[in-house]
Amino acid sequence: MSRLTRTMRKVISQDSSVEQRARGLRNMLRFRLGRPITRRDFYASPQGEGSRLGIMAVGGCDAGTAVGAGPMLARSRHRPVCVAWIGRAPETRSDLLVQTLNPPDPALTREVSEKLGLDPDYFSPRLFVPDFTPPSQGGIGRFPVEAVVLSISTDTSRTLYRHREHGFLVDPGGWWLAGEMGEVLADKTIVKWFAENFEKIGRISLEDSMSNFERIVNEVRRASGAHVVVMNVLSVDPGSAALDYKFSNSPNRVRRREFNIALAELADRLGFPVLDVDRIAKSTGIAGQADFVHYTPDQKRLISQDLIRILSAAGLVPERQRRPGSRDRGERSRPVERGAD
Repeated sequence: MSRLTRTMRKVISQDSSVEQRARGLRNMLRFRLGRPITRRDFYASPQGEGSRLGIMAVGGCDAGTAVGAGPMLARSRHRPVCVAWIGRAPETRSDLLVQTLNPPDPALTREVSEKLGLDPDYFSPRLFVPDFTPPSQGGIGRFPVEAVVLSISTDTSRTLYRHREHGFLVDPGGWWLAGEMGEVLADKTIVKWFAENFEKIGRISLEDSMSNFERIVNEVRRASGAHVVVMNVLSVDPGSAALDYKFSNSPNRVRRREFNIALAELADRLGFPVLDVDRIAKSTGIAGQADFVHYTPDQKRLISQDLIRILSAAGLVPERQRRPGSRDRGERSRPVERGAD
């Protein structure tokens, strides 16, 4: 963390709008001086002779793993590159993404956005665009969307709610955890308001999910011509000691396996690659995982390498001349401080 950032946090709150603007200015200067920017949610490097390469990751924490491919790509100095994790789990279930293609009237969603603390672009079609810049980083310029990394993990696990009158969908996520619990629990009006205005629709069906993904892939290709890569999901539960599921009502591991199979069939039909994190995670052992979407450092490295292999096959980056499974010099991941550049 820089001295400037530490000083700001003594007088203003962390990740406030003031801090974000100051960080954006610093990153712009850094980028223009030819230095890369490394953050938890994006990586950007100005080095390279070719046209800019933009890779957008949209999904839960597993999709955010794609950012780790940024430094590996930059080492080739082939093209200036930006890999950005845009959109988190509460924003990226497939029906929420499809909803952004025909977003509800902002006049109808303004109150909902304010009360639930939704991202200003929650209902905007951020995925279906020809170019992008990481949030609050306009000074580094825009990157063409040449690859999009999606994940089915949010479809396997997230629960949505529908507005009773206007019909639009939301995932309230962990909004109640954003502030002091005493304040949240003291204000029961928001809880009552939410119950009065929204009804639970639960988890998405397998059929609806695959139908949505088919539309999403086609719309992304239409909007940007980008190569689409979809991550499957770990089909077992880290730390689970269960041996027999016959008395369990559709356990999560069965649901994830069914989604993986359906995704493979959809990929064959539409012609997009699947980033097989299920295979990668199992090949390294899952004992060190906290859950099925948060991977260990070694798993993240292998997932990034496999993403680069897929991008190489698509002709977006040069082939890497090295032995399978070997490390590049300096490739050992260094910790990135949350909020640090």
